[in-house]
Amino acid sequence: MEKKQHELLDLATYAFNKPRSKAREEAFEKLLSFSKSYSYWENDKLSSMIIDTSFRVYWKEDKLKMSGIGYVASYPEFRGNGSIRKLMTDILEDNYEAGTALSYLAPFSYQFYGQFGYHYAFDQKAYTVPAQEFPKGKKTVGQVQRRAVSEELFEDMAEVHDHVYNQGSLVRPKHVWEYYFEYKSQPYFATYEENGRVLGYLIYEFAGTAFIIRECITLTQEAKAALYRFVSSHAASFEVIKWTAPSNVFLEYDLAEPSRTQLHLQPYMQARIVNLQAFLKVNGQPTFSARIVDDILPQNNICVGPETDDPEEMTIGAFTARVLRENNAILREYF
Repeated sequence: MEKKQHELLDLATYAFNKPRSKAREEAFEKLLSFSKSYSYWENDKLSSMIIDTSFRVYWKEDKLKMSGIGYVASYPEFRGNGSIRKLMTDILEDNYEAGTALSYLAPFSYQFYGQFGYHYAFDQKAYTVPAQEFPKGKKTVGQVQRRAVSEELFEDMAEVHDHVYNQGSLVRPKHVWEYYFEYKSQPYFATYEENGRVLGYLIYEFAGTAFIIRECITLTQEAKAALYRFVSSHAASFEVIKWTAPSNVFLEYDLAEPSRTQLHLQPYMQARIVNLQAFLKVNGQPTFSARIVDDILPQNNICVGPETDDPEEMTIGAFTARVLRENNAILREYF
């Protein structure tokens, strides 16, 4: 790892109170292989950093360029020096020039990132189900098998993932699967196969007395029933089954006694449109009229939607959130 990368990792581990380890070094180096780091230095000392990762997201019948903002960190002695504002502005200006349509981030403060044009845009549904109450599923003609990490597993999961409703969610190329499941996280995997085709998969972990569903995606009712049966077969060993799912999951409708389950709708990531023209090129004009105000990227200060004498004034963030919600966008990424 290069000297600069070491210094960035030192700041990240300090700011987020993470222990330094060889595994963390390797994961960080892998992340930087497909991301761009932005750093601010004072008197040759690293002050602040942000990592911008280029993704694509499903939108309409296309895939849009998206900037994923992460590792926003400063050493405490430098906080308040304006470095994060400068770095965020640099990132947004660079992405505008690159034609990046959207940017997402997981905020520590929604108000803080609001000053950069981001707005609360996605929800998650957090389920806590008594283990014996989880849907029992049923035996089907296909088979569920536990799988080890491999290139074939990633290909099978990618095939399933690419065929479900994903509007607003990340496209997952090979390097993304590899990063999260070879470097970042080591969960368990199971797939459902029928007539030689994988039709569903489950990513899960154990945490004390809780069985944690990280992701469960199925293409057929039979695949869902089989994977539910696989999960419920663990009920004797766990007290609860937890699942933090995207907002379009309705596990509650599959429960015999839904009132015995805890279900919380919780705010998730923020989003903003970066290059408004690039977004509109794929999305088309909105159904409502708005005059956009973007304090960071004044190039976006245009009127959109049907022509009217009195368009509603909207920040770029508020406009982003409204368009995403009106188009039923979801974000299924737990990582």
